[in-house]
Amino acid sequence: MPYYFRFLVSNKRRTAVTLGLLVSLIVLGFMLGNTRGLYLEQQTRLLDNQKVNLQQTIYQLEYRNNILAVELDVERAANRSLLQELRTAQEEINQTRRELAFYQRVLAPELDAEGITIDSVLVRTIPATDSYYFRVILLHTERLQQLVRGRMEVIVRGQQDGQRTELNVLELSGAESSSVEFAMSYFSLQEATWTFPANFNPESFVIRVRSSAGQQTERQFPWGELLSSAEEIDDES
Repeated sequence: MPYYFRFLVSNKRRTAVTLGLLVSLIVLGFMLGNTRGLYLEQQTRLLDNQKVNLQQTIYQLEYRNNILAVELDVERAANRSLLQELRTAQEEINQTRRELAFYQRVLAPELDAEGITIDSVLVRTIPATDSYYFRVILLHTERLQQLVRGRMEVIVRGQQDGQRTELNVLELSGAESSSVEFAMSYFSLQEATWTFPANFNPESFVIRVRSSAGQQTERQFPWGELLSSAEEIDDES
């Protein structure tokens, strides 16, 4: 075969191969583009779903926030009402204290020392021990804004080895002083625990209060009645 014909045949083959490669590249590019388009479409759908979910979440949060705002307004209104009721109750208590102080000074002046009143006394046994516990609450029944000072003694009278004896409870409790100092505008709570010496039989419990101005008040309670009252409180609780 002449050289010219061989050249034409070879050139046709190269052209066919080149065309085949171009067609293959075009098909491959189309397939890749189509795959990329499908991927982007799926991503778009996913983002749309996420957007819808986020919008629903935002709506739910806004709804919950509105409910909480309403509840907060209701709580604030209730608190304002409660504070007003507490102020009213405190005013009534203060008025009652002033009336109590007035009638007490008229009917029982010995129970008041410069507006200091022995309000309540509690004595009880400590389970599984030989010890006792006392709690005394003192009230300032007048001039509530003024600080009042004084001292309080706690005495137990009874019999020991056939003789009348008076014991200082604060000393029995290990306190450094035989009396306790207090300063109050409204009330003062004093408490301690103690143990009686051997062969002592208590008969009465005495609270003695002396104001800084020197006025004194004293209350005496039968020992048996104090313990009975404490047992009734325990039964009710």
